[in-house]
Amino acid sequence: MQNKLRKIEDFFRSARPPYKWEWIVLGILIFIPFISCFYGDTMSILIYENHFFGAIMDGDGLLSYYDYVMNNLGTGNYATYDFPMYIVLGIWGAPLWFFWGAKGISPLSSFVAKIYGKSIFLAAFAVTVFLVYFICKELKVSKERAIWGAFIYASSVMIYVSICLNGQTDILGLVFILAGILSYVRGRNVWFIIFYAIAVPFKMYALFTFVPLLLLREKKIWKIGVQTLGAISIRVISNMLFDPSSPAIQEKARFESELFNRLTAQRLPLLNGSVPVVILLLGVVCVFCYLKQIESKEELDKYSVFIPLLAMGCLFVSFESSSYWYLHLTPFLAIMLVYNWGNMKICMLFESVAMICLTAANYATRAWAFEIYFYPEMALGKLFGDYNALETPVMLIDLCGRVGLVKYAGCVYAVYTVLLFTVIFLSRPSKINREGENIPIRGYAVLRLAANAFVAYIPAILYLYNVYLAHKS
Repeated sequence: MQNKLRKIEDFFRSARPPYKWEWIVLGILIFIPFISCFYGDTMSILIYENHFFGAIMDGDGLLSYYDYVMNNLGTGNYATYDFPMYIVLGIWGAPLWFFWGAKGISPLSSFVAKIYGKSIFLAAFAVTVFLVYFICKELKVSKERAIWGAFIYASSVMIYVSICLNGQTDILGLVFILAGILSYVRGRNVWFIIFYAIAVPFKMYALFTFVPLLLLREKKIWKIGVQTLGAISIRVISNMLFDPSSPAIQEKARFESELFNRLTAQRLPLLNGSVPVVILLLGVVCVFCYLKQIESKEELDKYSVFIPLLAMGCLFVSFESSSYWYLHLTPFLAIMLVYNWGNMKICMLFESVAMICLTAANYATRAWAFEIYFYPEMALGKLFGDYNALETPVMLIDLCGRVGLVKYAGCVYAVYTVLLFTVIFLSRPSKINREGENIPIRGYAVLRLAANAFVAYIPAILYLYNVYLAHKS
């Protein structure tokens, strides 16, 4: 018995990279909610994928895409992102059109079509896992720690939220953001600009890391201007291809205006008016980067991860964010945990609690984005049935109310904010410690994985509980 206990203890105290079976377990834990939940936005994304070839085959060509989507989906359903994203979605979604759409069948009527359409997120996620690993390696992190960095990133609760539950497109842009940062660390400036030029049309959050990183390395104003234009060039050119008077393009412009207003809604009184908190915080980051003189490649490496983490931290405490947008924090936190090895234990604790608090608060304030009614037509519904027999099912918002999350959501968000900035503070370049004792990272990583998976599974568990009550009645 003592030998078995010692072996278990040795296993969890090991710093050896994750075994293949541990990756398989992680993959299964991600795949189960992935095939069990189909959020409303994911339905729209599936239609975007299907209608790309629909516009080409049945519409007036590629440039009729926005109008085609609007005419075929009806009021309130529009294509609102920049065109490069729809090119990627459309290419991936070609089978949806040829096997379903071209035959007049909605892909939303097929479980297989839903899983295929949504699987673009898993493909992009796999690429980002490798990119996190390569960034860690480029930062001179040992191979073992770099693999752990990729594992920590892959097991984040935000991966479950953004890819499995909400099923949103942020992971697509993150591929090019991470590829751009990898190029930045390698000193390949042209590729840095190219990858960010691709990332920006996916979501404009890419600019919030591009500009500070550019200012950190470049001090000549004209070069800053030229390279910034390069980063937004694809977005500008793609928008010029479409008629601004088109009803669909006007709806796209209205959506972008609403998003900007939401981004700048939180304001601080200043002088005779007020200023957006996000502009103030990110402005301070940009000024700091411009004034900072980098003395060595090692110092640049430290700032190349810290600055995106700081910028995303400032961004995601300064306005009302959707639950899946926080994914943009995840890779930088994971990289920093293994890069700043000397502070890994305390930073992993704070990061884990912060992200769990964030998710719990999102459950309370945005329960409609996680509710049990997104489950019946997917895997759990097919295996265990529905809860329709219940007159009053226990919804996620009910559960959050019973445990006090709704009442104290603001306090939980505050805990997230404090702990996030504590991690950022402990990760500032002057305190980064790449060395350290032989930390038993496996024990911490496995405990974090279990906690994150449990929190992410709460809506599914609640769904199964309702199914049990329905069968019992």
